[in-house]
Amino acid sequence: MNPANLACSVAFVVFASWPAQVLAESAQPAPAVHISTGSLRGAMQGSVAVFRGIPFAKPPLGELRWRPPEPPEPWQGERDAARSSSHCMQISEGLGVFMQPLAAAYGASYTIEPVSVSEDCLYLNVWVPQWPAKGPLPVMVWMHGGSNTAGSGAQPTYDAASLAAHGVVVVTINYRLGVFGFLSLAALTAESPHHSSGNYGLLDQLAALHWVQDNIAQFGGDPSNVTVFGESAGSIDAGVLITSPLSAHLFRRAILESGPPFGLGPSQSLSDAEKAGQAVADAAPKLAATPLESLRKMPAADLLKLANARGNYQPSGPVDGWILPQPPAKAFATGAAQKVDILIGLNGRELSAFRAMAAAAAAKHPGTPPAGTGGLGAMGNAADSLRPLYGAWTYAALAHYLGGAFVNRDLAIDRGMNDMLMACPIGALASLISAGGQKAYVYRFDRSIAGKGQPVLGAFHGLEIPYVFNAFNERSWNWLAFNDADYRLSGTMEAYWINFAKTGDPNGGDVPAWPAWSDDREGFMEFSPEAEAVSRYNFAPPFCYLSADRVRAAVAGAK
Repeated sequence: MNPANLACSVAFVVFASWPAQVLAESAQPAPAVHISTGSLRGAMQGSVAVFRGIPFAKPPLGELRWRPPEPPEPWQGERDAARSSSHCMQISEGLGVFMQPLAAAYGASYTIEPVSVSEDCLYLNVWVPQWPAKGPLPVMVWMHGGSNTAGSGAQPTYDAASLAAHGVVVVTINYRLGVFGFLSLAALTAESPHHSSGNYGLLDQLAALHWVQDNIAQFGGDPSNVTVFGESAGSIDAGVLITSPLSAHLFRRAILESGPPFGLGPSQSLSDAEKAGQAVADAAPKLAATPLESLRKMPAADLLKLANARGNYQPSGPVDGWILPQPPAKAFATGAAQKVDILIGLNGRELSAFRAMAAAAAAKHPGTPPAGTGGLGAMGNAADSLRPLYGAWTYAALAHYLGGAFVNRDLAIDRGMNDMLMACPIGALASLISAGGQKAYVYRFDRSIAGKGQPVLGAFHGLEIPYVFNAFNERSWNWLAFNDADYRLSGTMEAYWINFAKTGDPNGGDVPAWPAWSDDREGFMEFSPEAEAVSRYNFAPPFCYLSADRVRAAVAGAK
């Protein structure tokens, strides 16, 4: 498994629910609001008002496929905003292919429920702590994970009633995925006034953030106090947007879960992305005069099948010179990124979930190499990816982790990949943000759940999400034996996330003190195996020497 592919594959998932008594329909009348494009009528979840399926752009159909999103059309009368939209185009199993092997590792049965998909998917959802709205309140905008190929802001896991009840307005968004969101072609670049292609998913996210600026005050939200937060690919995207000049004044803070943009963000050139995209165009049936016209005429389901079979599009866009003038790592290192505070972290064993997926795939397709065989190869081939941060210590670091892998194979591989692809880049970004005058807060989520799968999976990728959204009872998580300690930890984590969104500092109230990052102490918060929040120091993994000056020099010298 190539480290770059693993990084882009960081994906994920999870679906949550809110307690039944809160979900019960309230006796209150359905909430109604008027925004720039028309009137909406939502629903009540207890005391929380929710508006679902709000269009923030025109459906990207026909000639709008692979074009920047356009403003939505106004409507007459009152629009029903009590139901969510379809997921953006993806395989019908959605993120179920991620969850099912995890449940199987615990000996639990998990049935994948197909998701409704459509190219007409550019919608968002809003939760308001009470109605009528009383503001101005901080705003949190969630960007879902799923490798930029799956997932939706409407997944049950991301029901934000619990977060909103703490006094924030929460928005969850959809964005174009896979070949629909990240295809580059020379013909697309030529028709663009910005000479850009391949970052349509990022443009959708920016369009949603502009919608927030224009409309969130009607829901009691403060457009001058917006925090983006996301997990996995959603985290990478949120972090990448910090480096885009198009994001100026759209948000003040970012919470990045298991997806550092430093190191995992786009590095592919536009010309290389165009070559990869051309392979998809060459394989398409001739339905019109030009390959691009043919691609735009293809039914969405056929195009998805073609692109997935070819595997030639990237789950993240290129450095295109417009949305992304330079690789994110260089933008952070040179001070070209937006000035925002960040809260960023990782889980203890991110890779274990992907090993479970590989094992499931091998079981269905016997010719597939056994799960785990790519781990040593990935580590052995990682030198070029690691050198900008590890420098002269690159081969020493690889020898350290490879040596451990021969003794404690999967566990050691997980730790090594965590350190090299997650922890070291996270520390590097925290150092640069702190040196630039903003606050950076770092965490490590090490809580794992007792059961058959615990030794195999540990604190696997995505496991922090039900804690953030109080989603333990949702069907995608209820096969895990959560206990009272997990509910307490969820309350603590919600408080940190909410405090950060309100003030830029996770501290406040009666939660344990969380040290801000500094290069001399490298303070971070550990969400421990015992489900406690504990302040720690000396975050950097072995051989990863972190200081803002050293990171700047390393990035400047990288090829």
